[in-house]
Amino acid sequence: MNRRQNGIAYLLLLPLILLFGLFTVYPFFYGIFISLHRWDGFGTMTFIGFGNYLRALADETLYAAAFHNVKYALGTVTGKLLFSLILALLMQRSFRGLTFFRAVFFVPVVLSTTTVGVIWARIYDPVLGLLNVFLTQAGFISQPILWLSNPNLAIWSLVIVDLWKWVGYHTVIFLAGLTTIPDELYESASIDGANYLQRMLFITIPQLRGVILMNMTIALMGAFSVFDIVHIMTRGGPYGSTEVILTYMYRQTFEGGATNYGYGSTIAVILFLIIFCITMLMNRLINKET
Repeated sequence: MNRRQNGIAYLLLLPLILLFGLFTVYPFFYGIFISLHRWDGFGTMTFIGFGNYLRALADETLYAAAFHNVKYALGTVTGKLLFSLILALLMQRSFRGLTFFRAVFFVPVVLSTTTVGVIWARIYDPVLGLLNVFLTQAGFISQPILWLSNPNLAIWSLVIVDLWKWVGYHTVIFLAGLTTIPDELYESASIDGANYLQRMLFITIPQLRGVILMNMTIALMGAFSVFDIVHIMTRGGPYGSTEVILTYMYRQTFEGGATNYGYGSTIAVILFLIIFCITMLMNRLINKET
């Protein structure tokens, strides 16, 4: 009976296994295979071994793109952890309109990235954008700020867009973590004379270590796999100041000439290794906490 039940279970899982192998496993290993070749996407592949990887090691533009990913990660990870924790602490309290505010902060999460990019491109418009109009009328600036055209501001402008979209998602995770903290800990601390800040530092934060690490892992993975927001809003500009690894891979694969499919696959493999190492490291930290 058990053997029969197991057979039925595997039979029901077979379509999922086949789809996973066809659309995930096979493309992954085929991408590694392509990275070892020079290929224009149509003709015969030319095996060059690790030639593309040696090229990547000497590619200064790829290093610059990776550095932009690091800057993006610093801004988004720090911002997501800080703002989402603050929002979760505020929304944990009961007040009129709580459900409405929770819905408002979560709405950007369900919007498509294309929609978000178009909306914020209009907001950042130097002439008619709402942000510059508001700052000018409020007296904070006298001339429009080139949010997406200034190489020193463009990457941080994209960070703000990323925060606006995903802070609500991380807030929900923090809210779930806050509900697991026993009320008795806060009651005992209050009896001992601990103020709000002390309860936060010595109860809330330590109890949320696992949740903080999980949110950090998700934010880091998102920061190093960002593509759509950058591609829609700046296409890596101005002057390459927002070029990240995935946009550089896209340009090399589809816009960089007829022999760059292998090099684009090489960049994808390198990015996979980066994200894999980050994920494994964060998972080890999470397992230690749990």
